[in-house]
Amino acid sequence: MKPSRTPLLALLLALGLSAAASAAPDPRFNIQVFRPSGAPQDLVMVTQSRPLSHLSVAAGPYFSYSLNPLSLVPKDGDLGSISLVGNRLQLDVMAAVGLFDWAEVGVDMPLVLLQGGQNLEVIGTEGAVQSFALGDLRLTGKVAIPGLRRPAEGHGWGAALTLNVSFPTGVQDAFAGDGELTWAPGLVLDYRFESGILLAFNGGFWKRPDRIFSGVRLGDMAPFGLGTEVPLLRGSGITALGMVNGAFGLKKEPGQERQIPAELLIGLRWYSSLGVTFTFGGGLGCGCSLASPNLSFFTSIIWVPAKTREWEAIERFKDPQPPPPPPPPPVDPDGDGVIGEKDRCPDVAGPVENSGCPDIDTDSDGVVDRIDKCPDVPMGKRGRDGCPLARTSGNKIVILEQVNFATDQDVILSESYPVLEEVARVMEVNPAMDRILIEGHTDSRASDQYNLELSKRRAASVKRFLIESGVAAERVCSQGFGRSMPVADNASEEGMALNRRVEFTIQPPSDGPRPPCPDDAEAASKKGRGKRPAPPKTPAPKN
Repeated sequence: MKPSRTPLLALLLALGLSAAASAAPDPRFNIQVFRPSGAPQDLVMVTQSRPLSHLSVAAGPYFSYSLNPLSLVPKDGDLGSISLVGNRLQLDVMAAVGLFDWAEVGVDMPLVLLQGGQNLEVIGTEGAVQSFALGDLRLTGKVAIPGLRRPAEGHGWGAALTLNVSFPTGVQDAFAGDGELTWAPGLVLDYRFESGILLAFNGGFWKRPDRIFSGVRLGDMAPFGLGTEVPLLRGSGITALGMVNGAFGLKKEPGQERQIPAELLIGLRWYSSLGVTFTFGGGLGCGCSLASPNLSFFTSIIWVPAKTREWEAIERFKDPQPPPPPPPPPVDPDGDGVIGEKDRCPDVAGPVENSGCPDIDTDSDGVVDRIDKCPDVPMGKRGRDGCPLARTSGNKIVILEQVNFATDQDVILSESYPVLEEVARVMEVNPAMDRILIEGHTDSRASDQYNLELSKRRAASVKRFLIESGVAAERVCSQGFGRSMPVADNASEEGMALNRRVEFTIQPPSDGPRPPCPDDAEAASKKGRGKRPAPPKTPAPKN
């Protein structure tokens, strides 16, 4: 309710404010707290760190309306308050351009379109405040901090340095200018989440001229701001805004409260596909300062030309690309050249021949198991393919090479000496081996009797060799089988070569005296049959 304008009331108000009506008017100041940012993704009063994209332009008007932006309260509270500026409608014409994706420069031309209030006689001027006035021209700048420059399509931390410089173009008497050059460096720190939510903080210093207005000291200030943007319908470009902004007075008169003009603002924003960003909202002032409005409203229309990089950045913000799928697991994690399921040991490198697994040598003979034909038996010095020249296998002493004889003879060729020496060694290291049977076999050429005799002689030759090599005579027997036990077809040279062989069969242990060797028994039998028996004696004739 407006107080009565009687001379008595005017006198009481003048006394309450300790200023006579005839006193010189106080120097006036710019009461406008609403100082918006012109970039389309800035949070109205709170700047975000990302500058406009290179050579992208943004421009448009900001309209703001404030209720009671400048009020005086006399010392005698019963007299109410005086609204020196009861309402104000202001237009900020703004434009900005991005440079090299690192910087942004802009301009703000404020214009008070309409304002009104009560009589200013209490501050030494008759009549109401000037209705239409020009404000202080403001230049803005922003530079991203290296290492904290967030790209247009990115998320994470971002930071920038800002600078606002206001020139004294405004009408000071209309509370639309400070009358001097002012400047305000600042810092922006923000974080963009993958969901699109933005949190931003602004802080800095505002160099202003010292003023004492109606007994209240005004001057340098520390502006601050905390804002957020939350996507509501991101695909449609609709978001919600919220911010707290103001300035902390750095100077004050003794015994007076510090000036902290601040506002709480909320709003809605629509990023249209035409490149036009619409924002509107409102809020409340905290009443912590002469220049803190009770209620305020704002709306803006910021245009970004289509197909520019900034327009593309806004479109990507509305419709972000899904995160790339995680990279497929490496097809060859151990780098051994064996890929996928073929690698039986995917975490350990190994040769292709061993299915990607490392080679092992169980018997430590220098021949890896995958090519060792005898992986559990050391090869020895004269072995081959990982196998020794002779080894036990079941009830046999298996030899790696055949025992070769001179043609049609029982003479062992010298090339077979190493094989037989290895057989003797096997018997030496296996003392539990009671006896072995040396078997002689031939192919099918010649008669059965010839082959049988030849195989016997050859088996006997091998027996003699082993005995001469240190094997006890009672541990070896020999027997010839001729061509009666072929292992291959005698129709081919290869088959006949396989049939001409010597085998070593381990005999089961004997609990009692060892039975005679087969060939020895046969030889003894033949020897008995060949001895002519003595003729029987005839008795002498009787007389």
